[in-house]
Amino acid sequence: MSFQTIFIGNIAEMTRPLMSLMESKSGEAELWEDHWLSDRFIFSGGDNRILITPTPIAPDFLQDGCRLLGFQNVVNWWPEKIGESISEAIAEDKLLWQKLVTEIKANKGINLVSYCATQEFLRLTDILRDLGLKFKMPETPEKENTWLINYFGSKAGFRQATASLGKDFPSMPQGGICVNKKEIIGWASYLLRNTAGFVIKANRGAAGVGLKIVKKEEVTPGKEEEFINNLLEGKRYWSEEPVVVEEFVPAEMSVCGGNPNIELMITPEGEVKPLYTCGMRVTGEGNFKGVEIGKGAVQKEAADLLFSSGKIWGEYLKRMGYRGFFEMDYIPRSIKEIYPVEANIRRTGGTHVHELAEKLLGSDYQENYYVVANNLYNAPRYQGKKYMQLKADLEDLLYPIGQKKEGVVLTIVSLLQRGQLGYVVIGPSKEMTTEIEEIFQKRIS
Repeated sequence: MSFQTIFIGNIAEMTRPLMSLMESKSGEAELWEDHWLSDRFIFSGGDNRILITPTPIAPDFLQDGCRLLGFQNVVNWWPEKIGESISEAIAEDKLLWQKLVTEIKANKGINLVSYCATQEFLRLTDILRDLGLKFKMPETPEKENTWLINYFGSKAGFRQATASLGKDFPSMPQGGICVNKKEIIGWASYLLRNTAGFVIKANRGAAGVGLKIVKKEEVTPGKEEEFINNLLEGKRYWSEEPVVVEEFVPAEMSVCGGNPNIELMITPEGEVKPLYTCGMRVTGEGNFKGVEIGKGAVQKEAADLLFSSGKIWGEYLKRMGYRGFFEMDYIPRSIKEIYPVEANIRRTGGTHVHELAEKLLGSDYQENYYVVANNLYNAPRYQGKKYMQLKADLEDLLYPIGQKKEGVVLTIVSLLQRGQLGYVVIGPSKEMTTEIEEIFQKRIS
């Protein structure tokens, strides 16, 4: 059978620079979490696709996901051995490499895409091109512009870039880019004395890793420097790269749950295309868990700001030569005071939710449904269990319930090895979606 796309699930490559600066135990846990999160890529992209993941996806789970979406021709490949990089593992696996080369030859002009255009992925594509293979990369900028991904996807790069976006782009919380310990202590101490606290961010942190929120009431007055010194002790990701220190803004929770977000893409033709707005599900420590999308999730006043600022940022990236997915995170002090705080120049933990919802509900789903997702939910009752047991126990809650466009879609089950899973819940309203989600959570806890 012919294929249109090869998708490489390389989340761990995106976090690899940060993992190298973490304690070994924490880095190992982050690595396997990122590998197992690749289950969700069943729901990214269309049919006629080769999905290469770090570890095999449970065959029954893959089959059910494809059946739900009406896919007839999606196959899952994986390397025999996996370390930190799936792109490197593909190149080192002789059998997998030969299969990949054969399919690219057989499907001239096939699309080659990934979660993120990492350096490892780009090196892999260079090797394939050196063999004279013909393929397209619709979600990746031209080679001379690939530096934009790491630069503007970093905390320091985004903060620096916003100064060039003009008066119509909303301001960021006060703060600065710090390159040494003295500057970190200086900014953090100033913010502790004069605001509600500070946030410190590793330059290439992701999903909350490398981020710490410190509130004013946590620090004894006059002891700011001592507190910050203790905080920094042993944290390589705050000492070996630039760090952003900015004001902690107490979030107005009535605005998108306190974490507004917009995702867009720049097409190969250069169109800046908004995809969705949402409220992110983020823990009190700043760790990303999922999204809430749909009618009522984002107030109109907030959505207008997200769309206008997203367009400004997108046009800037377009002029610089970027193509592909990107997003921005915000923090609201109030409905009238919403600050952009960081950007990611890649697919995100919400992209598959949007793609799944569009396939099941139509392109206007944001006006007619309420969709929520959690990519890392604790399911201790099912730790070490197989997908088919989980499916059998939850059959009455799985989408579609009674042929209605509502219910739970399991999106990540490889995490069951450590008692977690990922899911999407769909309903016609926030109230119905919340009710289904609460029943589901009780059943798996």
